Amino acid sequence: MKLPGSLAGRMLALAVAQMLILAIAAIVIFYLTVPDHGGGPPGGPFHGPPPGAPGGHGPSDRPIPIGPWLTLAVGFVVLAIGALLTARWIVRPIEKLESVASALGQGDLTARSGLVRDDELGRLAKRIDEMGDQLQQMLAHERELLANVAHELRTPLSRIGVALDLAGEGDGKRARTSLGEIAVDIGELEVIVDDILTALRYDVTRGVAMPLRRERLAPALIANAFAERMQARHPERPLAVSIAHDLSDIEVDPVLFRRVIDNLLENSHKYTPDRSSPILLAVRPASQRIEFEVVDRGIGIATADMPNIYNSFFRSERSRSRETGGVGLGLTLAKRIVEAHGGAIEITSATGKGTQARVWIPVTGAPV
Repeated sequence: MKLPGSLAGRMLALAVAQMLILAIAAIVIFYLTVPDHGGGPPGGPFHGPPPGAPGGHGPSDRPIPIGPWLTLAVGFVVLAIGALLTARWIVRPIEKLESVASALGQGDLTARSGLVRDDELGRLAKRIDEMGDQLQQMLAHERELLANVAHELRTPLSRIGVALDLAGEGDGKRARTSLGEIAVDIGELEVIVDDILTALRYDVTRGVAMPLRRERLAPALIANAFAERMQARHPERPLAVSIAHDLSDIEVDPVLFRRVIDNLLENSHKYTPDRSSPILLAVRPASQRIEFEVVDRGIGIATADMPNIYNSFFRSERSRSRETGGVGLGLTLAKRIVEAHGGAIEITSATGKGTQARVWIPVTGAPV
């Protein structure tokens, strides 16, 4: 017999089972101890000779039946055993959960209960085990973040130090070149710090309280600005721009939305080692939305990494992380910014075949 799925139901089932056992015991004892119901043989252990028989007793001096006392004793035994079993069944998993919670609180993030039950205790155990998994992932992400940030900050700082040394040697031409390199490195530092601060702000507010300073803009103007910045940063990279005609305006926060497309273009550049391979930036209508598409023919993203690309501090193709840089926040922020605008983002990729990123933003006046 399968017990009910809830803890209260199971305890009720155990109580009913105990009551049935007591009832059966009472009926059997009553049958054996009451003569009128065909109990045991005359002179048996539960009663004396019949009244009026030689050596018998009259009605007034009949011995007290021991049946009720025996029933009570059996009932106490059954209830005691049931109570012990119930306590063991409930207390042992609670002690296990307490031990796991204590271990997690003391820093042992590998502690798990391993309880498999379909009642409230089982669901609680599952939640505690899931919490342990999440804590482990958070700690791993934190360590990866610290390592990434340490590297990303150290590299431009080292270059700045070298540039300052060269500038201090008194050569005017080298000094001007060094100052230009310092400006580039400072720009990289600003991007890294800004990404981290924005990600932390989103993590605290869940993106709800993030203010959007929307402006009504033409998608063509936005796309041309993206293309100009991309070509200024990477003049050696071919960039194909395709913009449809008669596009409806969109209302976006220009600063935040700029970070979305700039990040997608920068990723395409970073992960396309062949600098002669073109990148496509296309803008077209899509129902009541405007679609921004960035396509490259780079190294692509492994299928196993696709479910994690929007996770904070996750970076695909770790073997190239030193060359490509970044702390793994670009796509995380891109997704949250796009969703804050009521839009959507989709990335499809295959190893060795490149990556296609598409962003949809509602047109002005369209329901979000």
